[in-house]
Amino acid sequence: MANPLLDRALPEELAECGQAFELQGKIEDFRRLIEITEADLKSVAEHRRPREWRAAAVNIRLGFTWADARREIPALEGEISTTIVAVCQRCLEPFDLPLEMTLKMLLLKSADATTVQAGFEIWEVKGETVRPLDIVEDALIMALPLSAVHESRDLCGPLAEKVADDNKETVRPFAELRSQMNKLNG
Repeated sequence: MANPLLDRALPEELAECGQAFELQGKIEDFRRLIEITEADLKSVAEHRRPREWRAAAVNIRLGFTWADARREIPALEGEISTTIVAVCQRCLEPFDLPLEMTLKMLLLKSADATTVQAGFEIWEVKGETVRPLDIVEDALIMALPLSAVHESRDLCGPLAEKVADDNKETVRPFAELRSQMNKLNG
């Protein structure tokens, strides 16, 4: 069965027919997302890298509609969820990072990009057509954190434990100075 996300279409046509998608893809369907993840995983020893991360499911629900009563502004609403492998910047270990996002976009050509509707983001259409896969991939990439970390230090590996132990030995120079002054003032 062909992937409908790969088909290019005019945003107006998608909105006019109320095109809707509800499907499950895989991380391997998103080339740029794979490149970003692979670059991140290069910092991890090969034997510690998860093997099957490209097969992780990407749940996609998209619906095209009109954002205005005059049917001039095509819109896209939907939800995307997946779990991607990231490298924790605290412990430098790979971990599963859940990504969930809600899309609410106006699909506009650059000349129309001044149109604003409350609650909608603007997706600038380059050319005449859009490919839903590109929109989903860009949304996934934008949802990635700049610095991925485990939700809690407790989930981090041995390096985080070492950092936590090192932080316990913090020298407080003013506390030591107070102690010395108390001895002098006797």
